[in-house]
Amino acid sequence: MKFRHVLKYIMLVCFVVSCTKSEKLKITSAFVEFATDVNITLFGINGTDSMKASEAVSDVRKIFAYFNSEMNPYVENSSLSRINSQDPGSRFEIPEPLREILKISIHLYKYTDKYFDVAILPVVELWGFYTAAEPSVPDEKELSDILKISTLDSYEFTGDSLEFKDGRCRIGLGGIAKGYAVDSAASYLYSRGYRDFIVEAGGDLTVRSPKSRMIGIRHPRKERSLIDTIYVADGAVATSGDYEKFIIADGVRYCHIINPDTGFGISDLISVTVISEKTYLSDAFATAAFAMGRKKAEYILEKNKLSGLLYYKEENGGIGCSMINMEKYLKKDQRKM
Repeated sequence: MKFRHVLKYIMLVCFVVSCTKSEKLKITSAFVEFATDVNITLFGINGTDSMKASEAVSDVRKIFAYFNSEMNPYVENSSLSRINSQDPGSRFEIPEPLREILKISIHLYKYTDKYFDVAILPVVELWGFYTAAEPSVPDEKELSDILKISTLDSYEFTGDSLEFKDGRCRIGLGGIAKGYAVDSAASYLYSRGYRDFIVEAGGDLTVRSPKSRMIGIRHPRKERSLIDTIYVADGAVATSGDYEKFIIADGVRYCHIINPDTGFGISDLISVTVISEKTYLSDAFATAAFAMGRKKAEYILEKNKLSGLLYYKEENGGIGCSMINMEKYLKKDQRKM
């Protein structure tokens, strides 16, 4: 009798363990890199594969740490810091980790009519953004002077080397490095066999899933609120707006996304979300679209066959939205897994 009870108990334990191993899990990880929150989510993981999935997520964290250590202008001895500290007038080889992203940045500079410019950093710093100084409206003459050299036109790229003439020239990859890291992390997870995941860093994200995932768009004027939701199964999303880093002077809002023509972070847009096949592409075009303003942004997104949500302030104080090629992302895909 006792033996039957013991056997019954063993069978029950085996059943529970078996169910646990076959249960589909969601593996998540959150950490800070690029001075922002990074979130990794893997869906549909078998219980028996949870350890393997956790190891893959740990590798993703190393990928972000690597790109931050190489592409952050404020990390001592990073490849980008070494570029920015070179003597002007001398030609030098671009460090290996930066070659590809700089080549991409040069192409995007042209595709966005020069509104995406990774060499605008001296102007951003003059305003006090990303520095220890309190942001403020700079002197008009000083701004005009520094604006002249804060452009990729101040650099001469030949093959894998570059040269610049003015010692004040500096490159910052804030509008593309995060997206590039997200894409690299997503490619790694895909190579490991994962087909249902989200990689997100500070609002820049890639979705790979057999079904559409709901993505919330942050409200540009209400904290902890969403202004819209979109549905993405296979794509990359990035948002740029005037609500992250800004100052208000004499009733005017100035943000860190600088118009390279004027040197001012002013736009008739308040937030831009772009969807494409690559996060770095969405990241760069969202930044450029915000800087260039609504009408030109609509044209640029259409011209490059990208999808976007352009939010702007209406005369009555409300928020309007221009939707560009958004049909496939506005309703949740009802396909069964």
